[in-house]
Amino acid sequence: MASATLASKTFDGDDQVFFARLSGDFNPMHMEPLAARRTQAGTAVVHGIHAVLWSLDRLVELGAVTGGMAGLKVQFAKFIPVGSTVHLKLVRRDEKSVIAELALGGLTTTILGVTLGTPKRTDGIALAGNISKTIPTDRPAILVHLEEAMDLSGWIDFASPARQVETGFPHAAAVIGSGRVAAIALLSRLVGMICPGLHSIFAAFAIDLIETPRHRDGLWFRVSGTDERFRMVRMTVSGAGVSGSVQAFMRSPPVVQASLSEISKLVAPTEFAGSTALIIGGSRGLGALTAKIIAAGGGKVIVTYAIGRKEAMQLAEEIHARIPQAVCDVLPYDARQDAAEQLKSLSADVSHLYYFATTPIARQKEGLFVSSLFDEFIQVYVKGFYDCCRFLGEHGSRALTAFYPSSVFVENNPLPMAEYSMAKMAGEILCDNMNRSAGRVQVIIGRLPRLKTDQTATIPPVESGEPLEVMLPAVRKVQSSRSGS
Repeated sequence: MASATLASKTFDGDDQVFFARLSGDFNPMHMEPLAARRTQAGTAVVHGIHAVLWSLDRLVELGAVTGGMAGLKVQFAKFIPVGSTVHLKLVRRDEKSVIAELALGGLTTTILGVTLGTPKRTDGIALAGNISKTIPTDRPAILVHLEEAMDLSGWIDFASPARQVETGFPHAAAVIGSGRVAAIALLSRLVGMICPGLHSIFAAFAIDLIETPRHRDGLWFRVSGTDERFRMVRMTVSGAGVSGSVQAFMRSPPVVQASLSEISKLVAPTEFAGSTALIIGGSRGLGALTAKIIAAGGGKVIVTYAIGRKEAMQLAEEIHARIPQAVCDVLPYDARQDAAEQLKSLSADVSHLYYFATTPIARQKEGLFVSSLFDEFIQVYVKGFYDCCRFLGEHGSRALTAFYPSSVFVENNPLPMAEYSMAKMAGEILCDNMNRSAGRVQVIIGRLPRLKTDQTATIPPVESGEPLEVMLPAVRKVQSSRSGS
């Protein structure tokens, strides 16, 4: 049968705060947009369990789930960015079960399977491990390697009284009880704050509703297995009228680029002396690495940021801690806005431009080609680059050498990255035309391999090159071009 849309919701910042307090899950990928951009999502995302409980509440309210409920299975397929609207759709209903999904446009983000019936009576589920140990959850645990999760077990208290869930999910609480709703909410705290904790992605869970005399407000958990191939953690949970299993991915932590101290061992202190480089998008990633390479070689750098001012200032502090002279300035700059207006106060005579402006490239999308996404990439990687080059070329006292970081995706054209690959190819064509026009801007194209950055981190992990090994020779090539002398 065709799925029918039952309800829609736009999760906003207030929703995030409400559920974080209710569940105790304050993971930065939900609460801090700047930190969240360094995750696979690239932006702050809705708590998956919040979306599940909202869906369950609507299913009960609208009559799709009637009578009793015996179990719940959920699979999280895609992120739900904060501020986006999701649609709850009824896929199938019979006397034994209800299948529903949450959709973001044409993308299914969450699949819910509700087993109808009544909770099973049991004496309780015995878990191995230290179930008497209460796990503190005021800060997310920082686990990096799967081995750190293998022996974890313990007890988690409710973040707030169970009755408070009735405020947000009254219909679900009326059917399965406020304690069970609170226990489901606590699964978010388990994954986001305890295991895997800070670097986590919730994959799925399956629970049975149970009746047991061994009732206590909270959850026991035990890690039951791991899978290195997918950085997967499996857990068993029980308590507050539920028992079942949870699966979560352990994300790779944000990529830390080489330090200035490391770079200084490879670069002569006067290797890039006399140059002034404007690094668009230099607050983190390859841009920050490039800034440190040039500064280590005696050059001056102007680092721009769009939203990462704190990161840009930390980079400047790292450089000035080792190089006392004022060799690193910080400038706000958005590649989607007018270049001339943002650069008109630039007093330095720029000799080199490194263009690392970017926008999240690995997107959740429906269909082979999304024109709005292509337009966004063109704005950043083509028009934004050209406008920046044109301003510097027209207002500098000397010619300019620009570095355009293209990608091997232009060659291998991965299917999910069509818009990005096309925009980078268009950027290469533009660079070629700029060079053939014999103007005051010379462009050097670097078709970079897949490198270890926040943008390229995936689950499961994909082999990526070391950024310093690639960028150091690239910077040397660009800096050796003295068209700006």
